[in-house]
Amino acid sequence: MKGDPRITPAREDLAADYLRSAIKVASYAKGVPKQVRLPYAPLHKLPDTASGRLTEALMGEAVTVYEEKGGWSWCQLAADGYVGYMPSVALGEPGPEATHKVAALRTFIYRNADLKSPVLGAASLGVTVAATGDEGEFTGIDGGGYIFTGHLKPVDEVEADYLTTAIRFIGVPYLWGGNTSMGLDCSGLVQTSLRFAGILNCPRDSDMQAAGLGEAVEPDARLARRGDLVFFPGHVGLVIDDGVLLHANAWDMMVSPHPLRYVVAEIAKKNPTPITAIRRLV
Repeated sequence: MKGDPRITPAREDLAADYLRSAIKVASYAKGVPKQVRLPYAPLHKLPDTASGRLTEALMGEAVTVYEEKGGWSWCQLAADGYVGYMPSVALGEPGPEATHKVAALRTFIYRNADLKSPVLGAASLGVTVAATGDEGEFTGIDGGGYIFTGHLKPVDEVEADYLTTAIRFIGVPYLWGGNTSMGLDCSGLVQTSLRFAGILNCPRDSDMQAAGLGEAVEPDARLARRGDLVFFPGHVGLVIDDGVLLHANAWDMMVSPHPLRYVVAEIAKKNPTPITAIRRLV
């Protein structure tokens, strides 16, 4: 079987139809377009909640489903191509084109246009919605519910500085495979921050990011400057100031800043090549 299994919709028994000429398996599926309809949905390695969480997709994201079985959808995310199993309950028919996105770190979806109304869920920064109209200080969204209008911005409006977004996540708990303000991991922090700045081609995992983002800089901490992505074995962080790295890390189990020299020294205790790459986006 060819291709990176993380982004190649192919199993031993089934593959996407467009791979027919490249991969030989028992059967193929053209795929059915779906859309994430819950505030967020986990993507698992196997059709089992006990299996590892690979990533999370946000409300409004497009998904192609190749198989639905036993309450699980084997699918591929349109945004970054990741493949895995998602609870089918999180998916629905594609709705109208998104008009707005959540610009607050986190906001609530209310049943009615009233702050005392029951809460239907919490939507993280970056969630996209199709507005159905305004009612007072709230905006109705396709699929039901209302979001405080002040927490929304037009879907095509981007944050000028991705570091501004990344810094807003300071204190958010570390969560392996997480991609929301409820919890995220190191590469999830990078992907989420870059997406909000309009950099939509950011892959999900740190090794993919190191290979495909920006321009390579010599992997020397002394050369890292504001805005650079610094990669370590299985880890990544963003330089937010001279000599300061912001990263979702397992030391503090949250998004937090550390002196870059400290991070390098700690990782060097276990790996003789602590910095594997530096990528410059601007």
